Amino acid sequence: MNGGPPNEYHTQPSATASAEPRKRRSRQPATRKRRRPNLTPTENGSMPGKYGPYTLANASAAVMAMPVHDPKPVDISKRRTLDPHGNPLRTRRFGVMELDDSYPSTPDNFMNLKGLSPELTCVRSCDWTDQPCGLFIEMDKTSIDGHLWYWHGLKTTATPCQFEGCEDTEDMKHWGCHIEGVHFETSYQCAYCNRHLSRGDSLSRHLRGCKPFAASKERAPRGAYQQANIKLVQGYIVPAVSAT
Repeated sequence: MNGGPPNEYHTQPSATASAEPRKRRSRQPATRKRRRPNLTPTENGSMPGKYGPYTLANASAAVMAMPVHDPKPVDISKRRTLDPHGNPLRTRRFGVMELDDSYPSTPDNFMNLKGLSPELTCVRSCDWTDQPCGLFIEMDKTSIDGHLWYWHGLKTTATPCQFEGCEDTEDMKHWGCHIEGVHFETSYQCAYCNRHLSRGDSLSRHLRGCKPFAASKERAPRGAYQQANIKLVQGYIVPAVSAT
């Protein structure tokens, strides 16, 4: 005698189910993330630049020696002289270094440059190859976007990056974020555990699991807590206004 359950309790597969093959879910192609280096800038600055090593922008940063010789002149014969609104574009000099002075300095765009004096700013060269300008610009994405719009006519239309040496061939719209992170090698530091991260959004994700950050937030009075993020940039430290 069969010790199994009665036949009426067995479920028979339907002919329709057996005839139709199981559908596989199609995988969406993975989106390639733009590579941004995780850097740990040194306090004395070690990255090379046109006028010597860059300096980390912090409370101990001092104005660089005024450059008197340009070792690599840029052909600016096709440089624009008017902004998109027809107004004259302005520059200022710090020795032989020429800086973009077409819009007000925006130190508030820096998150917290480890106490860099408001009388100083940190700049790097614009290496955009279409209509080269030969100018040095402040190292925050707002200033970068403004510079590319004023001096190079970049609108919101997606286009590949034309920074010298850029290997990214994809169209993009957020050039300020790209140049700030990839070409100017900006990084961020958690103010609670000192971990370095290459992007601001990476820092935001890190803070969700940062135990020192959670403890600091727990101890703070209700409504009095402010998140402290440190932005790490290396460049040339120059006066925020024209120097004579």
